[in-house]
Amino acid sequence: MSAILTHPRQPTVTLAARSRWVLGSCVGLALLLVALPAAAGVPWTGVWSVVAGVPAADLAALVALWAVGLLTHTVTLTAALPRLSHRRALTMSLTGSAVANVLPMGGAAGIAVNYRMARHWGFTGAQFATYTVVTNAWDVLAKLALPLVAVPTLALVADVAVGPFLGPSLAAAAGLALVAGLAGVVLARPTAADLVGSAADRVVAGALRIVGSTRHVGLRAPLVALQSSCSDVVRTRWVRLSIGMLLYTVLLFALLWACLNVTGTGLAPAAVLAGFAVERLLTLAGITPGGAGVVEVGLTGALLALGGSPAGVVAGVLLYRALTFGLEIPVGGLGLAAWLWARRGDPQAAVA
Repeated sequence: MSAILTHPRQPTVTLAARSRWVLGSCVGLALLLVALPAAAGVPWTGVWSVVAGVPAADLAALVALWAVGLLTHTVTLTAALPRLSHRRALTMSLTGSAVANVLPMGGAAGIAVNYRMARHWGFTGAQFATYTVVTNAWDVLAKLALPLVAVPTLALVADVAVGPFLGPSLAAAAGLALVAGLAGVVLARPTAADLVGSAADRVVAGALRIVGSTRHVGLRAPLVALQSSCSDVVRTRWVRLSIGMLLYTVLLFALLWACLNVTGTGLAPAAVLAGFAVERLLTLAGITPGGAGVVEVGLTGALLALGGSPAGVVAGVLLYRALTFGLEIPVGGLGLAAWLWARRGDPQAAVA
């Protein structure tokens, strides 16, 4: 816990990690290039003709909506790390996403990059650990809560069978209750954090004895300290955290609806909301880098089941993912390059 969050270093990329990344990338490409058009029953030429027919003004509006969503997300990020400006929060968000989407062990690498930025701006390792835990917790809970809103909405306002979505919705509800309950207990009660940390220490110590290691890994004290700082942030800033995440989620939904609207899918907002709930859950899978391939195929399948036109759905999904996944890579990369260039000659540049 301490080594990963309070003092994260650039992760060592092992052969196994490289192999998993290569395998995941190959799976993602196969899903995108082969499974996606096959599942939709449309050739790539048909999809491209729909994308090419989108007016330039509409594309510019979609990019603007994407940018507004990212700016809104900084409300949550700045709430989780007091004194963090919205500009710096946007830099951390984009650079972390860009690194996470393209590198082996991308999530750990993104955390390490954000940690260097936070330390350079004067934040402590403990503050960054709190920021990481709280923002990720709010993100996951928002994704798990969406099916609880989407499925009843679809059932009430749309003439669509909700059977295919009932099972995932109930699973998400169970997951939400379990995660929220455990996280709430651990974050709210120091005694719970102490018990969890002590249990983790015993498990790790037993595992180390089995492999013949004498190393001691203390997790209880860092977990108790982390609980205290997270509890303070959540207690005093939960309104801003929640409002920021709600606005960001609404704007992401609006972006998906707009992408599907300009490609002529003919889907009602309630159906798009159900597909959006599926997409948010699929981003948690982590099977491929950034969920590439998995998200596109899953979201397309859900929207087709809800009555969308195949070519329009595939084109709209690809536009949405090009913005929320693809565009973040070059933009975040440029942001990281600019930040590193601004630090040239800084004697603290090597400090992790």
